[in-house]
Amino acid sequence: MMSSSSNASEPGFPAVVLLVGPEATLRDAARRALRERVIGAGPADFNEVRIDLAASGTDAAHVIAAARTLPMLSRGRVVIVRGLEDRRAKAFLERDLPEYLDDPVASTCLILEADKADRRQRWVKLVQKQGTIRECSAPTRPAELRDWIAERIRSRGKRPGAGAVNALYEAIGGDLDRLASEVDKLVLYVGEASDISARHVTELTGQVRSLAIYELSDAVGGRRRADALRALARLLDQGDAPLAILGALSQHFRRLLRATDCKPLRAQTVQQELGLHPFAAEKLVQQLNGFDVPRLIRCLSAMAATDGALKGGSLLLPSRSLEQLVLALVA
Repeated sequence: MMSSSSNASEPGFPAVVLLVGPEATLRDAARRALRERVIGAGPADFNEVRIDLAASGTDAAHVIAAARTLPMLSRGRVVIVRGLEDRRAKAFLERDLPEYLDDPVASTCLILEADKADRRQRWVKLVQKQGTIRECSAPTRPAELRDWIAERIRSRGKRPGAGAVNALYEAIGGDLDRLASEVDKLVLYVGEASDISARHVTELTGQVRSLAIYELSDAVGGRRRADALRALARLLDQGDAPLAILGALSQHFRRLLRATDCKPLRAQTVQQELGLHPFAAEKLVQQLNGFDVPRLIRCLSAMAATDGALKGGSLLLPSRSLEQLVLALVA
C-alpha cells in the first residue's frame, strides 16, 4: 500500500494538499500555483475537476472517482474539493478520504479547501502525513499589506504609481478579497496605461474607508466617546484589520504631538510645517484644546500597549482591545 503513496511524490507534487484560510484570494493564488505545477500546459478541461460537497446531490464517490481518473495529455490532474465544513462531507473525511490516501493515484493532486481546520482531527493529521497543509493567512501589518498591494498590481501587468498603494490601502483597508477585486477593476479602468496612479484609485474607489478613518480620528480627537465607538464599529464591520486601525490612530496622535511644536500654534503654521491640507491643520489645532503634551504621550503609550495586545499579548479579542483603547483616549 505504501508504495503508491511514495510514488505520489515522483511527479513533483503532493498527493493531497489542504489549503486553509478565510481569504479566498490567497487560496485562489495557492490553487493556481498548484494547478500550474501539476497540469502545466496540459488541457484544463480534461484535467481539472471542482466538487463542492455542500452542494445538494453531490456524492463523496464523485471525488474518489475523479481522483482515480488518469490525466489526458498532461502529467497530472487536479481535483479540487470544497464544502468540507458541511455535514454532508463527514463521510468523505472520515471514510472515503482515508481509504483513498492509503493508495492514492500518483498522477492526481487532491486539493482540499477550508476556511479553517482543526489539526487535532484524524483526517487533518492524515493529510499532513500523506501530503501538505498550506496556511493561506493574510498579512496584518500595514507595511506588509502595502507590499501585497504593490505585488498584486505588478502581477496584473501594471506598475504602482506614486501614492497609489497608500491610496488603495486607505480606501479599502486590510480585506484582501476586496483589495484584489479593486486592483482587478483598476487594471480594467486604466486600460492601456502602464501605471496605476493615486488619482486612478481615488476616481474608482472613492473615499469610503478614508471617511470612516477620518470619522474615528475626528471623534477621538474631539473626545466624543459615542461617535468614536460608532466609527470604530463601522471600520471593524467593513473588515478593516485591527492593526491598520491602530496605525491610523497612532499616525493621527503623532501629528497632534508634532503640531505642539509649531509656533505660533495656528492652522496656517501647522499646515506649512506638517504639509497638511488647511482643513486638516485646522482640525488638529482645534483638537489640541483637549490634549496637552503629557496627555498625548500617555495616549501614544496606550497605543503601544494595544499594539502588543493585538500581536498576541492579550487574551482579549482585538475588537475589545481597540474599544478599551478608544475609551482611554477619549476619557
